[in-house]
Amino acid sequence: MIRLKIADHLIVPFGRPKWSIERIKIVGVSTDATFIESDTPLVYINKSENNALKLSNFCSVFPEKFPFFNNAEDSLSFIKRHLKETCNLDTDFERRFLDLYFSYCMNSITPAEWELEHYGINNLPFPFPKNDVNIVFQALMPLPQAHLYLLNPLDDNFFSFIPKNMVKVDFAFWTGKEIVAVEIDGSSHIGNESHVTKDRMLMRAGVKVIHILNSELSKYGEKVIEKLFPKTITDFWKDQEKEIAWNPLGASPF
Repeated sequence: MIRLKIADHLIVPFGRPKWSIERIKIVGVSTDATFIESDTPLVYINKSENNALKLSNFCSVFPEKFPFFNNAEDSLSFIKRHLKETCNLDTDFERRFLDLYFSYCMNSITPAEWELEHYGINNLPFPFPKNDVNIVFQALMPLPQAHLYLLNPLDDNFFSFIPKNMVKVDFAFWTGKEIVAVEIDGSSHIGNESHVTKDRMLMRAGVKVIHILNSELSKYGEKVIEKLFPKTITDFWKDQEKEIAWNPLGASPF
């Protein structure tokens, strides 16, 4: 039996509450590529490139034909709706999280009322990132119902060639350096043994785990994004100004 480990190249299936590795197939190998097919959504990540998975990558994550949109607001609404309709979200709280996340992203690059008044009266250009609404597509892409295979350090097969434990997280983000997993938790999850084991495996694998309670989504709204998430997600426009100036990375994916 020949087994190969291709380091730093990840395939992350998502969008389905249940999944098995048999749903991905190698259908061809040529001199310059390996061809893979899947009947469920998945993303390919080359960790060595350190490129975050962004909303601007939407059409590569979902290689379908989409309508053209004339403005960023319509494009953003379509992406959110597509995630809701094509990914099997488990609860209304997960759908609420998507609403809050997309709202946070748009509000982050929308001038506040005082900015509209100040810059409008003085006829001044808005400062970055509020000078171009398309910068919203620099925000990271949420992957609902993402699946990962992980090792459990307490299992007898800890030194197995292939991780045996498949876990699902409610949402996953790839920041370019790490996976951030988001778990939307109800009261039944608090203190649950299986969730403790899953958290342990995720953290040992270098995955940052963020827990948000259902009640917190209702009570705090977008504040759960602003206060609980790492800066690599909340400040998605940082370190992009010079790059965007000569290369329109912030453009809509459509």
